[in-house]
Amino acid sequence: MVRRSALIAALALTPVAAHAQAPAPAATAPAGAVPARFKWKAGEVLTYKVTQQTAVRETSLDEKTEKPVTTEARTTLALVKKWDVKGVDDKGVATLEMTITSMKTEFRKPDGTSVVRDSAVPDQAKELASFLNTPILTARVDAQGKLIEVKESKAGSAARLHAELPFRFVLPESVTVATGQTWDRAFTLKLDPPLGTGESHEFTQKYTGGVKDGLVSIGVETTLKTAPKTLAEQVPLVPMLWTGEVYFNPTLGRYHAARLKVKAELPNHQGEGTKFEYESAYVEDVVEK
Repeated sequence: MVRRSALIAALALTPVAAHAQAPAPAATAPAGAVPARFKWKAGEVLTYKVTQQTAVRETSLDEKTEKPVTTEARTTLALVKKWDVKGVDDKGVATLEMTITSMKTEFRKPDGTSVVRDSAVPDQAKELASFLNTPILTARVDAQGKLIEVKESKAGSAARLHAELPFRFVLPESVTVATGQTWDRAFTLKLDPPLGTGESHEFTQKYTGGVKDGLVSIGVETTLKTAPKTLAEQVPLVPMLWTGEVYFNPTLGRYHAARLKVKAELPNHQGEGTKFEYESAYVEDVVEK
């Protein structure tokens, strides 16, 4: 049970196969819309600070007493990442390199003990060296924020990025965004071992636009098109069901911030009296120069 909890708690960082489909065409934007497109500039470096906290609670029946026993595992991640705009083609597609400059992870086990890795601590930094201060991802992203190509990935499966985009959203086909405007993005997620057996699941991500204080706010809601037949099959899919808001600076033409969360409860997922609970919060902010 402990192994399973640890696996699910770390799922946000586990590579899985995914295939992105083109966003559905958006309706004509209403009055009051503002232009919203990424304005890539070769040589520019965009820096973001990320924190993510995840808690997994699993209730099972004790083999001897048949009474419910709940275990909990928590994961905390904090990092700073930089996107270096290496070039922009004549179609407005940018080639970006991502580098992580600092990282701290803490995994609190169900028994209460913790494992911490902090790049600010010299001995621990050695264990994180392969992820730090060197490009670990090279991707091509267009002016809508769509992932066009992953040229190289040194940190797991490149396909994961099609499910969780580099900048967490895509802008609509229309060049503008207005309050109340909606558009969609569909993607298919394939679960390879140990999370699955190669089965695929279709998701829809719905976006709702807003304009406030000089920023475009975009509501995000991720849902499964068709839920698996059993609750147990839903367990590895729960971490993809992000909701919340992301923010875009239309003046600068850049991703600004994100406030996303997942919270789910699957009662009786392994029989009467069992329960799976998952909760994760993702916060990302641009680091202004």
